[in-house]
Amino acid sequence: MLNRLIPIVRSFKDRYPKLYGGLVSIAKKFLGNRLGVYPRVMGNELKAVEDVLKSSQWNMAYGKGLAHERLEADFAEYIGVPHAIAVGSGGMALQMSMRALGLKPGDEVIHQIDTCSATAMAVLNAGATPIFADVSNGTFMLDQSSIIENSGKATKALIATHMWGNPENMKMLRDQATASGWKLIEDACLSLGTVAQGRKAGTWGDTSVFSFGCIKPIQGGEGGMILTSNEGLARELRAMRHWGDRTIEFGVRDVEQLAWNGRMSEIVAAVVREQLKGYPKHLELLREAVLDFKSYIEKFQGLELMLGAGQAPDQSSYAQAVLKIDLTHSQVSKKVLWDNLSGNGITLWHANFELINSLSFFRKGTWKEWILKGDLERIEKNYGFHFPNAQQVYDHGGIGLAKMNFLSAENLKHLKSTLEKIY
Repeated sequence: MLNRLIPIVRSFKDRYPKLYGGLVSIAKKFLGNRLGVYPRVMGNELKAVEDVLKSSQWNMAYGKGLAHERLEADFAEYIGVPHAIAVGSGGMALQMSMRALGLKPGDEVIHQIDTCSATAMAVLNAGATPIFADVSNGTFMLDQSSIIENSGKATKALIATHMWGNPENMKMLRDQATASGWKLIEDACLSLGTVAQGRKAGTWGDTSVFSFGCIKPIQGGEGGMILTSNEGLARELRAMRHWGDRTIEFGVRDVEQLAWNGRMSEIVAAVVREQLKGYPKHLELLREAVLDFKSYIEKFQGLELMLGAGQAPDQSSYAQAVLKIDLTHSQVSKKVLWDNLSGNGITLWHANFELINSLSFFRKGTWKEWILKGDLERIEKNYGFHFPNAQQVYDHGGIGLAKMNFLSAENLKHLKSTLEKIY
């Protein structure tokens, strides 16, 4: 049915854009589950927000038993880490983690070249220097040899990203960080519920960070969370989110560390807590749909579901489902696959982001205005590297299928039937 409707819908959108927008809003409201719409209500979000609005506590700065405190307790329990610190965004969580872990100007932080550019921006905004490493063709995650090749005496930390909800090889990265004396920050912003080498994402790093913004597993419009097993570090992070003021956490009106306003709104906290309540069932159904799809595509030569460093489909959380295109066996190129899927209304993206050093900020040298200390010649060499594996994934080797393709039976059926026509 969708095959027949999509050309009609596109024509209607072009001719009557305002009316189309209104109809889409109505359809999302009343037919959201059937259309695979996401984000979606997964708990009692409306009542939780109403409770906050009827209270006198809309900000986390004062009071006890507030929404963010209840969210922190629930989130820490779900991940299995003692301390959770609610903050304004996942990017803020990264910045605060680096500052609290003691990174200073001139210190370098390694992360993969094809994650979201927000990671590099967070490193720079924390005062440190991002250094890029290539990925493995086998996992689309960090390549250990590239980490070693691009590290140096100024390397102080490593950011490990569970891309699109697939697990990183955290055991390898934990061992590498420990052996090198580096701090390990686990970026689990897209990976709530992901399992990496037998442990939940968020349990491997000195800190781990989560996000509740756009396309994240659970959403509050914005918001983030930092997790740590270190009680002293948790207290410092709680002070840091209040411009560094130590009154609440330490009972002393003083500031010891350069900091930010990293607070989360109580309204956001209330929404995210309700999202978390419904998430386990949501994730279970999502994994079932992707497992069904994985079995289905086994008949298409040269096309497979990527699981990162994971071994089973139930270890990923699928912010999007990543497909690997094996060009030695596939008779369908990425461009042909992309054009046909998108042309039939399938929501998709690349299997990775554009390489960060291809962005104008890095390519044109604007970064030099913001690196405060360090070996600029070495940094410039890294920013000018060609990272062949990540580039191959972006150009030819992978496609990401949006989560909504798996959130309704009709959407999944349409995805399958479209692939049948291509192959």
